[in-house]
Amino acid sequence: MESYDEVVGFDYTDENEWKNWIGEKFLPLHKQLSIILKLRESLENILKTNLKEAFSQRYIQEILLGGITKEGEYTQNSLAKLYKDALGIYINPKEWVAYCRTGLNPVENGIECKFEDTSFLAFITEMKELVEEVLSGIEIEPQDIEDKEIEEIMNSPEKILEIIKEIYKSVICISANYDYHMFFILNTRCIPRFFIEKAYPKLKENFEKVAQILDLEEKFVPNINDEEIRRNYTLIGHKENGLAYLLFRLNKEIWKTIAEIKTFEHIGIALSDLRKTYYEKVKNSLKKLGWERPEYIRVSDPPGSQRVSGYSGPWYYTYYVEGIMITRYHERGWSARGNYYSGTYECNIPLLQLMNDISPALFLGIYYLRVEGNSIKIIESD
Repeated sequence: MESYDEVVGFDYTDENEWKNWIGEKFLPLHKQLSIILKLRESLENILKTNLKEAFSQRYIQEILLGGITKEGEYTQNSLAKLYKDALGIYINPKEWVAYCRTGLNPVENGIECKFEDTSFLAFITEMKELVEEVLSGIEIEPQDIEDKEIEEIMNSPEKILEIIKEIYKSVICISANYDYHMFFILNTRCIPRFFIEKAYPKLKENFEKVAQILDLEEKFVPNINDEEIRRNYTLIGHKENGLAYLLFRLNKEIWKTIAEIKTFEHIGIALSDLRKTYYEKVKNSLKKLGWERPEYIRVSDPPGSQRVSGYSGPWYYTYYVEGIMITRYHERGWSARGNYYSGTYECNIPLLQLMNDISPALFLGIYYLRVEGNSIKIIESD
């Protein structure tokens, strides 16, 4: 396997490199996310306090009525529809038109402004929380959003378009598809030490340093007397709630959600399924290298999947390790007829062989390991 030391283009052993990357990429993103949430909060406070008074402001009229036809429909580039889809703030446009047609002032006759949660707001909130945890992990304090920054957007409501576009660009550029820092995080989710050190040779002399920077830990230590073998085949992974763990969660959230946020699509962004694109690329890379999963390796389904349509639960395979051998595996799931099945079988698989064979797929994140005591599951990434 080719070394990634030159490919990644950054010094993964340097703590300042990681801190500078996070500061450069995550602080602007945090500001963009915070602006959206504070804008929603500010508008809600204004509109709930006195709707009639609020409607005397031009920007409120644009936010709630911009791009609505005489029939009460949203036009293609309606500003009101964008605020509805993104921030969940809107009035019923048909009700507004109905009041106007009868000569009544909608604001004075009971029309209400509605406030709803949206998938966009849920994404923004989750991302902001994760970004704050990452920044806190390296002791960087994000800046508060000043009131005047929100006022500038209110006075020019269309500015929300640029902020949403910047958020999209920011989250895309830190994903593992485009950023080698995040790619390194995927590589280290849970993998034998010999393999990650082969991929990144500088780890051999700097492993403890990198482990401290990213909060890596030993997930499984083989009960083998030979010190070198025990060291090489120790599984290294992310410490729960540590820096690498949080970064991995953040990338997963981007992959899971970004292609589903219609708000991005509504403002002319061509959405792409980053997760699908990534796995297609790395699977093709493995294929070109001649790697195929050996038939003897049984891989569990992703959590939450359904092996049999209409029946809950994935199919799991659990390996049990004794010393240098895997002596049995447990199989459970739902049969083709939808009946629950569970059984344990003896096997005779060298642990080192399994780790050698599965490591390329672990490195690229196609599969991951779940370790509990002396049991190991190989799971297809969800």
